[in-house]
Amino acid sequence: MTSTTPGNEIHDDPDSAAASWFARLQGDDVLVEDRRAFERWLNADVRNANAWDSVKATWNDLTLLEADPTFAALRADALAASVATSRPMNRRAVGALAAAGVVAAVTGAFFGRRLFQTSGAIAPSPEDPVFTTAVGEQSTFRLADNSVVTLSTDSAVRVNHWKAERRLTLLRGQAFFQVAKDPSRPFVVAAGDKSVTAVGTAFDVRMEPGKLSVTLVEGRVRIAGPSPSGDRTIEMSAGSRFVAANAANWVVAAVDTAKESSWLQGRLVFDGEPLSAVVDEMNRFSQRKLWIADPRVGATPVSGVFKTGQVDAFVAALRTYGLADVGRADDKQVELIRPRG
Repeated sequence: MTSTTPGNEIHDDPDSAAASWFARLQGDDVLVEDRRAFERWLNADVRNANAWDSVKATWNDLTLLEADPTFAALRADALAASVATSRPMNRRAVGALAAAGVVAAVTGAFFGRRLFQTSGAIAPSPEDPVFTTAVGEQSTFRLADNSVVTLSTDSAVRVNHWKAERRLTLLRGQAFFQVAKDPSRPFVVAAGDKSVTAVGTAFDVRMEPGKLSVTLVEGRVRIAGPSPSGDRTIEMSAGSRFVAANAANWVVAAVDTAKESSWLQGRLVFDGEPLSAVVDEMNRFSQRKLWIADPRVGATPVSGVFKTGQVDAFVAALRTYGLADVGRADDKQVELIRPRG
C-alpha cells in the first residue's frame, strides 16, 4: 500500500519512505505542498522519525559517494536516457532520474548495513552499497565501467569502492556478470574464500551451502583460493564450469552454457535430472515450496523447460506426463507423491 502527494509516491514502509523523501527534498523544484506533506509524514509516527534519522546518518557517511562506481553508473544511465529519448528531457524529468539514483544509493547502503547486522556478519562500509533480490525476484544493474550485473533469486552483491581493480563481493545466491573490457583494471568477484578475476568476459557465479560454482560463457577467468590440497589458481576457458565443494578437490568440466544460464530468461532447463534435484532448483525461485517424502518419487528422471516461479504449471506438467501427483497442498507448500492409478 502506498500514499501519494502530487506527482509523487511515498511508501508506507518507514525506511523506504524516508529514502524517497530524502531524494525528493534534494531537488530545487520542491513545492511548498511537498514540504508540508513531509512534515506531516515525519510527525505522524516515531518510526518515521527514526527512519529519517537513519537515512540522514547513512547519507552523511557517504563522503566518497561521488566516486562510487554504482552512483556513477546511475548518473551515466540518466544522462544516456536523456540523449537516447526522442524529445529533450525537461528539468523535472532529469531531476526525477537523479532522485532515483539517490534513493538507490541511500537505500542500498542502509538496507545493506541492516542486512548484515541482522545476520551477525560484519557490516560493509556505507560507501559500499549492497544490492539484493528476494525469493523469486531478478534484478539487473549497470556499473560505472558499463559492466552489467544480473542478480538471480534471493541473492546479494556488494559493489566495493574501486581503485586499482574493479571489485565486487557476491554475498549470497547467484549473479551473472557481463564484464566491460579494461585491461588496466581487473574485474574481481569475491565469493567466500575464493576470487574470480576477469578482464572482459561473461560468467555466472553461484554460492550454495558448502559449494561454489562458476560457469564461463565467454572469455577467460582466473580462480584463486584455498583447496584441500592447498592454495590454488586455475584459469578457465569459455564453455566450462568450475565446482568447489567443501573437503573436495576442484573440478572443471565442459557444460552447456545456454542451459546453465537459462535462468536469465526466467527459465530452467533439465535433461534427465532426478525430480528431487529439479524440485530443489524450482524452490529457489518460489515462496511456495515443493517437497517430496518418497525417495522413489524423488529419483524420477525429469526433462523439460519450466518457467521460474510457476509452481502450478510445473506440477501440472508432472501430472500430465505421469511423473508425479499431488498429495497435501496449501498456499505454502505442495507435496509430490507417486502417480495414482
